[in-house]
Amino acid sequence: MGSVLRITSLVATTVVALFLMPFLVHRLGDRVYGYWTLIGAVLGYYGVLDLGIGSAVQYQVAKALGDKDPSTANRIISTAFHIFAAIGLFILFSTLALALLARNFITIDSDIHAFRTVLVIVGIGFALGFPGRAFVGALSAHLRLDLCAAVAILVLFIRTTLIVVVIGKGGGIISLAVIALVTDIITYTCYYLFLRRVQANLKISFAVTNFQSVRELFHYSWYALIVQFSDQLRFSIDGWMVGIFVGVSAVTHYAIGSRLSQAFMALLIAILGILSPWFSQLWGSSDLNGIRRVFVLGTRASATISTIIACTLIFYGRPFVSAWMGVAYLDAYWPLVLLVAAIFIDVSQQPSVSYLYGVSRHRFLAWLTLAEAIANVALSIYWARKFGLFGVALGTLVPIAVAKLFIQPAYICRHLQLSLKTYYLDLLGRSIVPTALSSFFMWVLLFRRVNFPNVFTVCLVMILQAVIVAAVAFFVAFNKNEKNVLLDKILPKLHLQRRSRIDRSLEIS
Repeated sequence: MGSVLRITSLVATTVVALFLMPFLVHRLGDRVYGYWTLIGAVLGYYGVLDLGIGSAVQYQVAKALGDKDPSTANRIISTAFHIFAAIGLFILFSTLALALLARNFITIDSDIHAFRTVLVIVGIGFALGFPGRAFVGALSAHLRLDLCAAVAILVLFIRTTLIVVVIGKGGGIISLAVIALVTDIITYTCYYLFLRRVQANLKISFAVTNFQSVRELFHYSWYALIVQFSDQLRFSIDGWMVGIFVGVSAVTHYAIGSRLSQAFMALLIAILGILSPWFSQLWGSSDLNGIRRVFVLGTRASATISTIIACTLIFYGRPFVSAWMGVAYLDAYWPLVLLVAAIFIDVSQQPSVSYLYGVSRHRFLAWLTLAEAIANVALSIYWARKFGLFGVALGTLVPIAVAKLFIQPAYICRHLQLSLKTYYLDLLGRSIVPTALSSFFMWVLLFRRVNFPNVFTVCLVMILQAVIVAAVAFFVAFNKNEKNVLLDKILPKLHLQRRSRIDRSLEIS
């Protein structure tokens, strides 16, 4: 139920984002929406201040629950809450300082007041919500992802309704910031109320916080922090590179490709989110063969799904952008292609990342991701001067390709005792090549020359092609045992009935 609601929440968020972006761009304008995007990037950097504690809360609380020790779970939650509260204060003061320095990077005098006001309002909401991250980690430890997803869906409905009504009646970027503040408060209030229902005798008090709990949290979170910081550099720096070297209005154009590629990544992570705890369970029981089987199946599934989505976005990206945002934004298509290619290389091998977290080998991932992020920043700065939007996207693609296609597979295969030939040819090749060819030929033979009158028609064709190619890939990329496992996961009741009918027919014969 939790996984279904997470995917539902993600799909709903993606659909709403596809609707809201052109709505906001056309009402606020490229320059003002560019400011909103840059402020969002600032908040993205604040996310690094989580310090990996959110994942540590999940681990420590889950461990305490497994030991039937609710007092320790309470102590961890309370400790994390107060750590996050201190970080929230830091975020608030940092936001005020950035607002005072706005004149140094906002060149249009008439925009400075609005930019400062919006930055402060959104920063207050972010700071107030930061302590609530302890509640999210605790709910995840209780395996109540369904509650987290339910809150996300509720708040998405409230936020979208307010934006459409307020901005539709002439509200500006300040109104947008106030809506963000209100919905942030609603979100974390709901998390707290739900946690009170599932956590026995929940007590948030400084009296139950101690230094030992702080040490436990930071001991686990250190390498997760490096990965979080590196991911922010990899995927949040691009907007600033475009704003500095190309122009603020160009940030909106670049954000089109960035938004679609990020939705691509989020979808794959939601689908494959179960792999990391699955690896942890197998690791705890020393089932190395089980780990290999899960890794092989997960990699086939990840590579296949990634190929379907990436090909669909690349083949139909141009008519989609034209119908969605307008022909004036078609310069976003080639950055979109590069960003989708980068995300494809990354998420097609998501089981490798899940494995590293699941068996506590994320130290390697931390340093690899940091090196990749530094290279991303350097190359984006260099190529942005030469190639504009295309150069910034290229700066993201190249480091990911080197790290994920060569370095990470070598490390993973050595630890799993898999040959690189098996990994590249049998896992990735068998999953990617037939799926990509099916997508290409369907596009060339059926839809290449179709004129799409609106975004609904484009989406309908994209979904139709994705479903047909998925059916083809299911029979080509997976063996019989893997098909049975996937059917058990996707359609457990129907597959069980089918297996029962087969068993009965064998008994009769």
